[in-house]
Amino acid sequence: MEFCLYEENEIYASPPACWRWRFWFSTNVFATTTAEYDAQISEIKEKQAQNEAEAEELNAQLESLRSETADAQAYQETLVAQIENYQESIDLARERIDELNSSISTLEDEIEKADAEYADTFEQLKVRLNALYTSGGELTTLEILLDSTSLYDFSVRSEAIQGVTRHDKQLMEEIKAYMLQTQEQRDELSVQKEELAEQKKDLESKQSELQVLEEENQRLIEELQLQSAEAENLIAENEAESQDYLAQLDSLIAQRSEQAAREEAERQQALENQQNQGGGSSDAGSSSSGSSGSSGSSNDSSVLNTGDLSFSWPLAGYGYGSITQYYGNNGHMGLDIGIPYGTPIYAAESGQVISAEYHWSWGNNVLIWHNGTYSTRYAHCSSLAVSAGEYVQKGQVIGYAGSTGNSTGNHLHFEVYQNGSRVDPLNFV
Repeated sequence: MEFCLYEENEIYASPPACWRWRFWFSTNVFATTTAEYDAQISEIKEKQAQNEAEAEELNAQLESLRSETADAQAYQETLVAQIENYQESIDLARERIDELNSSISTLEDEIEKADAEYADTFEQLKVRLNALYTSGGELTTLEILLDSTSLYDFSVRSEAIQGVTRHDKQLMEEIKAYMLQTQEQRDELSVQKEELAEQKKDLESKQSELQVLEEENQRLIEELQLQSAEAENLIAENEAESQDYLAQLDSLIAQRSEQAAREEAERQQALENQQNQGGGSSDAGSSSSGSSGSSGSSNDSSVLNTGDLSFSWPLAGYGYGSITQYYGNNGHMGLDIGIPYGTPIYAAESGQVISAEYHWSWGNNVLIWHNGTYSTRYAHCSSLAVSAGEYVQKGQVIGYAGSTGNSTGNHLHFEVYQNGSRVDPLNFV
């Protein structure tokens, strides 16, 4: 099982904020007190929250664009399939038309051959009828013969002929039947050819319409892909901006800690000066009281200025839970530890809670700053047990396991930051 599939691409800021705020910290840090540092930290966190909201919107837009692209591509496949089907029908119609043309040509060749064969018979018939007329036959018979343009024409007129031989009558009837049959065949083939030509024309028209739709849809796909690429670029810029904000926060927190230490040292010095000026046993009591108060404040300060860190496993005992995804696996920038829902999560080292809030990708998460070099994050909690600004001790419960945010199962996503950059947690626990 894998978790945190996209945590390597978490977004914190949108491009407008990037342009306004990138490198803000490096050129605009003028804080001189812890309160001013706190104000700057709050300002950056507010901007970061705005960027996170904008990033979430960008991701939603990207997801919508990808969905539209998928629908358009599916429609494109349908159009291409329909165009191919029409092309197959057009090819079949074209083949059938070619076959009909061949049949018509063959029939015409046969008719032409038959006409040549019957031409001799027609001439012979003319001779016999002329002889018949010469011997006293009917004038109308010869006139019919001489006025005829072909044997077929004569055979049609022959019903009026008297005196021709039975053989000649039979011959003319055969010629007439043959001519009628071949003409019907030719007419039928011509009708089929015209119908197929009209069908082919209609298919080609529909295919052209589909091709226009296919071209328009392809342009839509390309436009959606372009918009998706632009959205991905914006998200990448937001990720870079997020890293800038993290570095700014780490640096500000470190400077705040140093300022807090200076203010504490100044306060202690002022108390000592006051005690030295007052003198006597009452001063000693005051000194004792002051020392006690100082001790409480110093403990908080020492938490922020831990020197040598010794991170512990963030769960109940080293190795508790099952590592489901390692640092650097497919760009994964943390350690995923599979644990049951509600399992307590402990601070790996003492420090100050920088943020304890919900994030669209990390879900409920806690970020603890330990010193000017290191900080840790605990993500996807079902609930949190600490608040921003608190000082926590190593081993203190800070939240409970869950699967909030961009997660696919109950687990702890554990990160270690060194100088603002994420490093392999297994190098420290």
